[in-house]
Amino acid sequence: MKNIVLLTALAACALSANASEYFVATNGCDEADGSATSPWRTIQRAADVAMAGDVVTIRGGVYREWVKPVNAGRADAPITYRAAKGEKVVVTGADPVTGWTRRLDGLWMATLRYDSFRGMNPFTDNIFGDWFDSRGGYHLRSWMIQNGKALTTHSVRHFWDQSAHGGKPVVNVEAIFVGSRKLPGLGRKRECETSVRVDLTEKESRTLTFRTSSEKLDAELMVFDKAAPKELLARASLPATGSWDKFTDVKLTLPDSAANVKELILMIQFGGHSYKYDAAAKLLPPGHAALIPGMVTGRIIAAFEQDPNVCVPELVTRPACFYPIETHRDYITLRGIAFLNAAPNWGTANGEQVGVVGTNWSRGWLIEDCEVSGSSCDGITLGKFGDEYDNSGPFVYCYYDTIKRAASNGWDRIGHHVVRRCKVSECGQTGIHSSLGAPFSVIEDCEIFHCNWKKPFFGCDQAGLKLLCSVGVTIRGNRIHHNGGWAGIWLDWMAQGVRVSGNTLWLNKCDLFFEVDHGPILVEGNTCLSSVAARTCSQGIAYVGNRMWGKFITFNERRCTPIFKPHSVTLDSIDRVPCGSGGHVFINNILAHDPHFPKELFPSRFEDNWMIPPECWKGNETTGECEITPPAGSKRPDFKPVDAKRLGKPVFVDQEFPEPIISKPRLCKD
Repeated sequence: MKNIVLLTALAACALSANASEYFVATNGCDEADGSATSPWRTIQRAADVAMAGDVVTIRGGVYREWVKPVNAGRADAPITYRAAKGEKVVVTGADPVTGWTRRLDGLWMATLRYDSFRGMNPFTDNIFGDWFDSRGGYHLRSWMIQNGKALTTHSVRHFWDQSAHGGKPVVNVEAIFVGSRKLPGLGRKRECETSVRVDLTEKESRTLTFRTSSEKLDAELMVFDKAAPKELLARASLPATGSWDKFTDVKLTLPDSAANVKELILMIQFGGHSYKYDAAAKLLPPGHAALIPGMVTGRIIAAFEQDPNVCVPELVTRPACFYPIETHRDYITLRGIAFLNAAPNWGTANGEQVGVVGTNWSRGWLIEDCEVSGSSCDGITLGKFGDEYDNSGPFVYCYYDTIKRAASNGWDRIGHHVVRRCKVSECGQTGIHSSLGAPFSVIEDCEIFHCNWKKPFFGCDQAGLKLLCSVGVTIRGNRIHHNGGWAGIWLDWMAQGVRVSGNTLWLNKCDLFFEVDHGPILVEGNTCLSSVAARTCSQGIAYVGNRMWGKFITFNERRCTPIFKPHSVTLDSIDRVPCGSGGHVFINNILAHDPHFPKELFPSRFEDNWMIPPECWKGNETTGECEITPPAGSKRPDFKPVDAKRLGKPVFVDQEFPEPIISKPRLCKD
């Protein structure tokens, strides 16, 4: 035995000796050797080579990249990415946009080529997916930022639909002549950008004629070489003719240097009519922008609060900041880094869940002391792999199939993550999200706020923290507040052996939502101060030592949801046990509203709870601190210790509750 211990110690020492530390700095070079004195420029350069046990130390500064870790660490030798001590490291999915011009209406405009982006087209990529509800709008994944503040950014469709002309055409290009050769016209259009194949070798052909008409609005025509779209070849005014039936011919001549051009880009923009400008200004008040796609370029029109050529704005162009494109990139540590502004798509239960930071069906990640903020959808994802069945349909039977595929795709190899002391905010969908990928994980001492707070769209899977299949998960010591969607904490499908402990939740639409779970779930020592404390269509929940100000809402949901063998992700059944409501335990809680459920299918148990009217509670909306002043004559119960044996077992699952750590509620903030 001594020899085995000695050999193990020697192996650990050898591993430590072989591990490397690499350095990254904004003044580095990716052709360097990655040492402290000769650092690399990008984090991705380090991610391409870092192996188990290696450490990547990142010097302070802003890194505009999507880091895709290539290799996995090991349980005894994780790969660590950390900010240099005392230095602020920001990884962002946004890029600066320069070259702004001021329009006559006071709005600003810039033109960008599509091939300057990687991973998505910010002008055309909309949010979509199972259980997503656009509410009749068009929601781009991308948006503009100026001076750290997000602009309300509209899709071009929204821009047209809200225009003063009611979305109607404003100019008609009936025909185009290239020399004497007649080409089809563009028809009646709003602003547009299109391409035309031409032969300009003969001098005569370099004279272009546009036969146009317009009822009210002047327009401007600009002509570019598609192969060099930043170089303007010619421009002309398309005047209003007063009637669709009254035409005028507008001629322009291209320079001789255009003789070898094979394809032209024709861009039409409004110009010269004040009421159109006024309408655009009303559509885009300060702090708003519109992204208008073309053929190979896109235009941004924005109402900035500051001159964009002085305070340069940014456009969010990347789907993620740190996310592996391959699964099973295990045992990675992220420490002390700010990950800001990325544009992932909707994180559906059935599909791959990409976040600003995400694990992509891996095991053993540690994400600590990080800031994650600014996401079109999800912030941190501990979610599932992607496959050809992604977004196959928002139906229960589709999710059954997703669960079966997870069980055959290394489900026992993933999870066991720790997310600790992170600040997660300003996410359009969910702050921390997982479908199937987070069993036996710990989420602790985090602050999650302002997720789906502005309510730009609707759908399932919107919350501060949303987990599906939270088997063996611990959620403790978190501060979760000012979140829209469905809840501050939402445990959906297959929460089994879960501990929700010592969290403070306030000013959420609902604090706790338990949907079609069989339990056991232990809710202990939490402070819940939102108007709805818990919304439940599950059974097997034990509430111990909590302070809960809001109301309780219960309903029965007869969906059949899976049950696992105790303390594992081995399926015992998948679609045989319906999930009715009830079978809960309430012990040693301070409550403002009666938690009895008149329509529950299984009887609940209530012991030693203290009912104190809502008006006796005083909460701080900023800090979540709460003081409770019992009314005169109110008798405090004798809060006896609580153990797992006293709690019993859930209705359908042969598994004990987690052993309680907190048995008694606090009366005030002290």
